[in-house]
Amino acid sequence: MARIRSTLALALAVAIAAASLADARLPDYHPSTFTVTGKVQCQDCTKNWNAYAYNAKPIPGSMVGITCADDRGRAVYHGSDATDGEGVFIIEVPSKVNDRDLAPSRCVVRLASSGDAGCAVLTDFNGGKTGQTPSRLTHVSPGKSTYAVGPYYCTLPRCDVKDDDEAACAGY
Repeated sequence: MARIRSTLALALAVAIAAASLADARLPDYHPSTFTVTGKVQCQDCTKNWNAYAYNAKPIPGSMVGITCADDRGRAVYHGSDATDGEGVFIIEVPSKVNDRDLAPSRCVVRLASSGDAGCAVLTDFNGGKTGQTPSRLTHVSPGKSTYAVGPYYCTLPRCDVKDDDEAACAGY
Protein backbone atom coordinates (compact mmCIF):
# COMPACT_ATOMS: atom_id res chain seq x y z
CA MET A 1 0.00 0.00 0.00
CA ALA A 2 2.83 2.36 0.86
CA ARG A 3 4.37 1.49 -2.48
CA ILE A 4 1.22 2.50 -4.36
CA ARG A 5 1.06 5.80 -2.46
CA SER A 6 4.70 6.60 -3.27
CA THR A 7 4.10 5.74 -6.96
CA LEU A 8 1.03 8.00 -7.01
CA ALA A 9 2.95 10.78 -5.27
CA LEU A 10 5.77 10.46 -7.80
CA ALA A 11 3.30 10.53 -10.69
CA LEU A 12 1.63 13.61 -9.21
CA ALA A 13 5.01 15.33 -8.79
CA VAL A 14 5.94 14.54 -12.43
CA ALA A 15 2.58 15.89 -13.65
CA ILE A 16 3.03 19.12 -11.68
CA ALA A 17 6.58 19.54 -12.98
CA ALA A 18 5.44 18.94 -16.58
CA ALA A 19 2.63 21.48 -16.21
CA SER A 20 4.98 24.11 -14.82
CA LEU A 21 7.46 23.52 -17.66
CA ALA A 22 4.69 23.87 -20.23
CA ASP A 23 3.93 27.34 -18.84
CA ALA A 24 7.58 28.39 -18.98
CA ARG A 25 7.93 28.70 -22.77
CA LEU A 26 11.24 29.20 -24.43
CA PRO A 27 11.65 32.56 -26.16
CA ASP A 28 10.85 32.61 -29.87
CA TYR A 29 14.33 32.94 -31.39
CA HIS A 30 14.85 34.64 -34.74
CA PRO A 31 18.24 35.58 -36.13
CA SER A 32 18.67 39.34 -36.54
CA THR A 33 19.58 38.92 -40.24
CA PHE A 34 19.34 36.50 -43.11
CA THR A 35 21.80 36.27 -45.97
CA VAL A 36 21.21 36.09 -49.72
CA THR A 37 24.10 34.98 -51.89
CA GLY A 38 24.71 34.22 -55.56
CA LYS A 39 26.99 34.70 -58.51
CA VAL A 40 27.12 36.91 -61.62
CA GLN A 41 28.79 35.57 -64.76
CA CYS A 42 29.36 36.45 -68.42
CA GLN A 43 28.13 34.15 -71.17
CA ASP A 44 29.61 34.57 -74.64
CA CYS A 45 27.32 33.28 -77.40
CA THR A 46 30.18 33.33 -79.93
CA LYS A 47 31.80 30.35 -78.18
CA ASN A 48 30.86 26.72 -78.79
CA TRP A 49 27.91 25.32 -76.82
CA ASN A 50 29.94 23.78 -73.99
CA ALA A 51 31.96 26.95 -73.45
CA TYR A 52 28.80 29.07 -73.65
CA ALA A 53 26.72 26.89 -71.32
CA TYR A 54 29.29 25.71 -68.80
CA ASN A 55 32.30 28.03 -68.84
CA ALA A 56 30.84 31.41 -68.09
CA LYS A 57 33.40 33.72 -66.51
CA PRO A 58 32.71 35.56 -63.24
CA ILE A 59 32.11 39.31 -63.42
CA PRO A 60 33.68 41.22 -60.51
CA GLY A 61 32.15 44.59 -59.67
CA SER A 62 28.60 43.76 -60.77
CA MET A 63 25.81 45.20 -58.65
CA VAL A 64 22.95 43.11 -57.32
CA GLY A 65 20.06 44.63 -55.38
CA ILE A 66 17.36 43.33 -53.07
CA THR A 67 13.99 44.88 -52.20
CA CYS A 68 11.86 43.50 -49.39
CA ALA A 69 8.23 44.25 -48.59
CA ASP A 70 6.38 44.08 -45.30
CA ASP A 71 3.27 41.96 -44.75
CA ARG A 72 1.16 44.70 -46.39
CA GLY A 73 3.23 44.62 -49.60
CA ARG A 74 4.98 47.96 -49.00
CA ALA A 75 8.69 48.15 -49.83
CA VAL A 76 10.48 48.69 -46.52
CA TYR A 77 14.05 47.61 -47.27
CA HIS A 78 16.51 48.08 -50.13
CA GLY A 79 20.02 46.70 -50.12
CA SER A 80 22.78 45.90 -52.60
CA ASP A 81 26.21 44.39 -52.93
CA ALA A 82 28.98 44.39 -55.51
CA THR A 83 30.39 41.05 -56.60
CA ASP A 84 33.88 40.08 -55.51
CA GLY A 85 36.70 38.78 -57.73
CA GLU A 86 34.88 35.46 -58.16
CA GLY A 87 31.61 37.14 -59.16
CA VAL A 88 30.00 36.31 -55.80
CA PHE A 89 27.69 38.67 -53.90
CA ILE A 90 26.53 38.38 -50.30
CA ILE A 91 23.67 40.58 -49.07
CA GLU A 92 22.82 40.70 -45.36
CA VAL A 93 19.16 41.59 -44.77
CA PRO A 94 17.75 42.55 -41.36
CA SER A 95 14.94 40.32 -40.12
CA LYS A 96 13.05 43.37 -38.80
CA VAL A 97 12.64 46.91 -40.14
CA ASN A 98 10.57 49.44 -38.19
CA ASP A 99 9.14 46.64 -36.02
CA ARG A 100 7.97 44.80 -39.15
CA ASP A 101 9.18 41.25 -39.80
CA LEU A 102 10.93 40.72 -43.13
CA ALA A 103 10.77 37.31 -44.75
CA PRO A 104 12.85 36.09 -47.70
CA SER A 105 9.60 35.11 -49.41
CA ARG A 106 8.67 38.82 -49.57
CA CYS A 107 12.00 39.90 -51.10
CA VAL A 108 13.09 40.20 -54.73
CA VAL A 109 16.73 40.03 -55.86
CA ARG A 110 17.72 41.64 -59.19
CA LEU A 111 20.84 42.09 -61.23
CA ALA A 112 21.39 45.87 -61.37
CA SER A 113 24.56 46.28 -63.46
CA SER A 114 27.50 44.43 -64.90
CA GLY A 115 31.06 45.08 -63.79
CA ASP A 116 32.33 44.35 -67.32
CA ALA A 117 31.60 46.98 -70.00
CA GLY A 118 32.16 44.39 -72.75
CA CYS A 119 29.68 41.96 -71.22
CA ALA A 120 27.03 44.37 -69.98
CA VAL A 121 23.72 43.15 -71.41
CA LEU A 122 21.65 41.87 -68.48
CA THR A 123 19.81 38.63 -69.18
CA ASP A 124 16.71 37.32 -67.44
CA PHE A 125 18.17 33.86 -66.88
CA ASN A 126 17.11 32.83 -63.33
CA GLY A 127 15.17 36.08 -63.09
CA GLY A 128 18.26 38.30 -63.24
CA LYS A 129 16.40 41.27 -64.79
CA THR A 130 12.86 40.76 -63.53
CA GLY A 131 13.80 39.51 -60.08
CA GLN A 132 13.91 36.30 -58.13
CA THR A 133 12.56 35.45 -54.67
CA PRO A 134 15.14 33.79 -52.40
CA SER A 135 13.77 30.29 -51.89
CA ARG A 136 16.75 27.93 -51.86
CA LEU A 137 17.77 27.64 -48.22
CA THR A 138 21.41 26.54 -48.28
CA HIS A 139 22.43 26.98 -44.64
CA VAL A 140 20.51 27.20 -41.42
CA SER A 141 21.69 27.40 -37.84
CA PRO A 142 20.33 29.08 -34.71
CA GLY A 143 22.13 32.32 -35.58
CA LYS A 144 22.06 32.37 -39.38
CA SER A 145 20.07 31.38 -42.43
CA THR A 146 21.43 31.70 -45.97
CA TYR A 147 19.48 31.61 -49.23
CA ALA A 148 20.96 31.18 -52.71
CA VAL A 149 19.71 32.85 -55.89
CA GLY A 150 20.91 32.83 -59.47
CA PRO A 151 23.38 32.43 -60.97
CA TYR A 152 22.72 35.59 -62.94
CA TYR A 153 24.21 36.19 -66.36
CA CYS A 154 25.22 39.08 -68.55
CA THR A 155 26.13 38.68 -72.19
CA LEU A 156 27.80 40.50 -75.07
CA PRO A 157 25.83 43.14 -77.02
CA ARG A 158 25.92 40.98 -80.18
CA CYS A 159 24.38 38.11 -78.22
CA ASP A 160 21.38 40.16 -77.10
CA VAL A 161 18.57 38.34 -78.90
CA LYS A 162 15.42 40.39 -79.32
CA ASP A 163 12.05 38.70 -79.83
CA ASP A 164 11.83 39.94 -83.42
CA ASP A 165 15.51 39.58 -84.30
CA GLU A 166 16.57 35.95 -84.65
CA ALA A 167 19.86 36.87 -86.32
CA ALA A 168 21.14 38.98 -83.43
CA CYS A 169 23.74 36.37 -82.52
CA ALA A 170 25.24 35.49 -85.89
CA GLY A 171 28.21 33.78 -84.25
CA TYR A 172 26.47 30.37 -84.15
